[in-house]
Amino acid sequence: MSGDQRDPSPALGRAYAMGVVVVLAFTVVLARLYGLQVRQGPEFRERSRNNFFQFERLEHDRGEIVDRRGRVLVTNRPSTNVYVTPAFFPRTSRLLRRLGRPLGLSRSDAEDTARALERAAEEEGPPILLADGLTRATAEALRAMQERLELPLDALPIIKTERGFAAYVDASVFPSAPRALLRLSELVGLDRTARRKLALKVRRTRGLDRYQDILVRRDLPPEVEGPLTLEVELGELPGVTVRRASARDYRYGTLAAHTIGYVNEVSLDDLDRRKGQGYRVGDVIGRRGIERTFEEELRGTDGRETVVVDSKGRTQSTALADVLQRQVGIREAPRPGHRVVLTLDLNLQRAAEAAFDGLAGSVVLLEVETGSLLALTSTPSFDPSKLAGYFDPAEKARLDSMGTLRPWRFRAIQDHFAPGSTFKVVTALAALQGRHTHAHERVFCPGHFKLGGTKWRCWRDEGHGQVDLPVSLAWSCDTYYYTLGARMGIDPIVDLAAELGFGRPTGIALGPESSGVLPTREWFRKHRRTYTTGQAVNASIGQGAVSVTPLQLAVAFAAIANGGKVLVPRIASRIETYDGQLVDRIQPKVARTLNVDPEHLAVVQDGLYRVVNHPTGTAFRKRLRNLEVSGKTGTAQVRKMGDRRKSRTASWKFKDHAWFAAYAPSENPEVVVVVFNEHGGGGSSTAAPIAMRVLDAWRTQREWTASLGAKP
Repeated sequence: MSGDQRDPSPALGRAYAMGVVVVLAFTVVLARLYGLQVRQGPEFRERSRNNFFQFERLEHDRGEIVDRRGRVLVTNRPSTNVYVTPAFFPRTSRLLRRLGRPLGLSRSDAEDTARALERAAEEEGPPILLADGLTRATAEALRAMQERLELPLDALPIIKTERGFAAYVDASVFPSAPRALLRLSELVGLDRTARRKLALKVRRTRGLDRYQDILVRRDLPPEVEGPLTLEVELGELPGVTVRRASARDYRYGTLAAHTIGYVNEVSLDDLDRRKGQGYRVGDVIGRRGIERTFEEELRGTDGRETVVVDSKGRTQSTALADVLQRQVGIREAPRPGHRVVLTLDLNLQRAAEAAFDGLAGSVVLLEVETGSLLALTSTPSFDPSKLAGYFDPAEKARLDSMGTLRPWRFRAIQDHFAPGSTFKVVTALAALQGRHTHAHERVFCPGHFKLGGTKWRCWRDEGHGQVDLPVSLAWSCDTYYYTLGARMGIDPIVDLAAELGFGRPTGIALGPESSGVLPTREWFRKHRRTYTTGQAVNASIGQGAVSVTPLQLAVAFAAIANGGKVLVPRIASRIETYDGQLVDRIQPKVARTLNVDPEHLAVVQDGLYRVVNHPTGTAFRKRLRNLEVSGKTGTAQVRKMGDRRKSRTASWKFKDHAWFAAYAPSENPEVVVVVFNEHGGGGSSTAAPIAMRVLDAWRTQREWTASLGAKP
């Protein structure tokens, strides 16, 4: 090899090495491009799109609730909601990094300051020192940067000190998410707990979810909407949106409130349970009554529409925005929920609520043949329009003031009480069916009944003398039923009661529903350690451990009136689309048929007729002149008293419960009415008059509709 030739091996090695580096570099670049454009392409395209487009929800209208004649009970009305969008809140750390450039502020220092600033905004703390010992030139450069960033002048106080100039950031003015939330809370009246919950929701949003609206408050009152809208339009509340929506309109306030129910915002637990069903934070959901039971039918589907926005999320109305909207905008119309048609009659519901003059209780008006509820009340009640979306403080205070009256309890189906003498129909049927007595057997009533060393008093101290079964119902003779109870024992009574529907939910589509208590021998052994004949004696007149709901009693009396059909109470008759097209018809249902001899039913029906229509009947003085009614009074003792007359002067919570259960007309029954007047006193004096007023209203309406040739 000649002297001017060199060995090429080192050069080739370096070339190969450089080639490998170049290939690796291009591989990394290509992999990164693949990741950005292919794998993460949709996300970044969506982010890019969201720089000038934002999806605005088009809220659906919830379905209406109407009475049996189509009269609207619940609908929707225009309202205004306020939302926050986390992606459009001020980016405090970014603003501070740019603001800190003239100061030489590092990225980590800027982020630390941003965190301190946000904490100060949440806690309403004092201004935070940004920098000290600044020269005049630096202070002027800082002020110039502040102007470029369009920050309020008082967001960055700069003061002269012995060392030069000091710059502060004022958390109450400097743009930040906590500052916006604090100001928003002041305007809409959120308390500290609600504000913290909202702040937590904002902090937890990630990725594209940051572009989703979070509902802050529904149905803003006008005095709040005006000032809030003004601050949003002036740019004082970035990330906050005020938008037209609809709110639930409960036309008649407290009328049928427990039956209808109310709506409010879905909870995090609701969202977890209903994953995949389209619910989002801020949606409403039915909480009680019809609103809850028919949630799927009433709930519609939201639509959506793209709107052009600026970098701060403010809607744009320029010519360019209109062009973009037409070219790439999307609009999906919302679908309203279905209409639920109830069996309730608005006029009769009004009449039932107006007729009830007690402090607490319930009225049930039920069709004998179909089980359709014409009226269903619970007193006291609440106003659902003041609970939907925002719990009105005045309504909350009113309900809290009635604590002992328990306004939240749906007394017709959720509370159960001793039925008193209304339960004697059960004992009578059980005794007849089990051949423990017959219609004409007479029992002597001296005013009490003795069993061993225990004496049970009849309500009439001087006694009733010789009494047969129909007369025992008319006079409500306790001794007669004490005798039957001791003779039969508990089993025949509870067996017949179970057939009538006691001791189990009725099946009404309003739950949750109480089963009441129907004590068997096993129940007594479990809860009272032992069973004695005396417990059957108590149960025979609806006292002791027996307890029922007003609706259960109505179902039982309907079965007695219609010949033995135990019905499932029906509260809704059909589901329709918003424009009246039939979706589903809810047919009447028979749960079971009583295994009772028709002759035995006739004997009991005779006794119930005498209660109201015989001069010695306990409800004779309350009868209607133009409608024959059959029924049974009931007075259930709350506590033992040596003299029942003391209950007349006792305080409310120590007075007896008053019951009256009846059907009309007596000859061909069409409706059953049950009145429960909690701590009302005597059944004949404080429950029967209410029932008669309700039945009179029903009679009047029936005659009026008949005169028009309309369907009842």
